Amino acid sequence: MYELKRILVPTDFSRHADEALEHAMDLGEPYEAEITLLHVDEFAVSVIAPEEMEEEAVATFRERVRQRWEESLQRLSNGMKRRRIQARTLVVPGRAYKVIVEEAEQRAYDMIVMATRGVTHLSPYLIGSTVERVVRLSRQPVLSVRTAPKRDGHVSSILCPTDFSPAGNVALSYALSIARQNEAPLYIHYISELERPESRSEILQRAPRLEEHHPRAEEVRVEYVFDRDVEPSNSIIRFSEDRDVGLIVMSTHGRRGLRRVHIGNNTAEVVRQSTRPVLTVTHPFHKMIFSAPVTTDRRVPRQEKGFPNA
Repeated sequence: MYELKRILVPTDFSRHADEALEHAMDLGEPYEAEITLLHVDEFAVSVIAPEEMEEEAVATFRERVRQRWEESLQRLSNGMKRRRIQARTLVVPGRAYKVIVEEAEQRAYDMIVMATRGVTHLSPYLIGSTVERVVRLSRQPVLSVRTAPKRDGHVSSILCPTDFSPAGNVALSYALSIARQNEAPLYIHYISELERPESRSEILQRAPRLEEHHPRAEEVRVEYVFDRDVEPSNSIIRFSEDRDVGLIVMSTHGRRGLRRVHIGNNTAEVVRQSTRPVLTVTHPFHKMIFSAPVTTDRRVPRQEKGFPNA
């Protein structure tokens, strides 16, 4: 069973990041999970390096930034204390996507929850570069969030697109587990290519045995959905909107390959365009490219604080 004991939530203190935190709390509360709020300080690696500024000006600037971190993190952690979760805060210098991927790997988080937009307020059709890199590189599942969650904290239904390849089917175990825990229906979505029409019976012959992906799969209400489209991402997004799907769960890759540095086009487009939360799962074949710490910077020490709930 897929359990959420440790959740990593990167934050830039924007409204979008706060909404991602709400999703993380809703998902983690049933497990009394530990949520780590991570803020990445990119000043140390910015073009305005501390060595290029006067020492006194740098110290004043760093103190003002530190005070803002403390206030913002305290505000967020206070909101978490009302929930059945443990809160932990962390500030690390470096490039955001590298720090997030490395932290997720080192502490073996069960999920990373990120907003697709941040303080830059990009167009809703443009995913933030940090999120896209994390989705591409992380070995841990990544939940990409665009909008605030529904307040009941319940996942109403789940859509799992797959091309029935070993890589594409990796997401099935996660989708089945989350569907069972929420007593939610699961739609397994297969999209045929327009130039290669397939009958329903032909597709079902290649469908995996769900019991191989979850030992209690028979307890989940499953509906197979077959479609044809030149761009599978269009069908996925359209179906999720038509059925008011609560969560999309999909693999980062399909039958076209497992090159981890190149996320599948369909997955990337769904993460970019979907208004629904999207949980992306990577094939276990992939290895971390950051095998050793790459974000340590002695100029700004790693700051960590825990806030146990009352």
